[in-house]
Amino acid sequence: MNKVRIVKYEPPLGDDFKRISYQWIDQYFGIEAQDRELLENHFEKIIAPGGDILFAMANEKVVGTCALIKYNDQLYELAKMGVSEAYQGQKIGRKLAEAVLERAKELGAKKVFLESSQQLEAALALYHKLGFRPDLGLEVSPFSRCNVQLALNL
Repeated sequence: MNKVRIVKYEPPLGDDFKRISYQWIDQYFGIEAQDRELLENHFEKIIAPGGDILFAMANEKVVGTCALIKYNDQLYELAKMGVSEAYQGQKIGRKLAEAVLERAKELGAKKVFLESSQQLEAALALYHKLGFRPDLGLEVSPFSRCNVQLALNL
């Protein structure tokens, strides 16, 4: 396995966030208007309001990304986590998710939620290992693919 390090958002990495996110979403589901809105305006929608995007780097190449979207001072969403296909199965997703949860704690989050699909079995298994549990109190997802909502109290 390549040595992987996690880095925070810097503007030059924005294209990598879009590239990896578009790739996995299109591969499994198809791109929705909400995806385009968030990905094309990621600075305004994620970074500026107080969230973050983390990147997994292997040999100075971005091989994975994950966003942390702020809803309020205590509630954040783990979103758009993806790992390049050639790097899957190397626990990079776990490393990204753990880093995002640590970042959420640094930002003062008390709860992190996520939306996913039953189709993404490996991702769901990871989320459950990290302690995420079903949360029926969340709003209905704007994404047609999302049929699972999980949350973790920090």
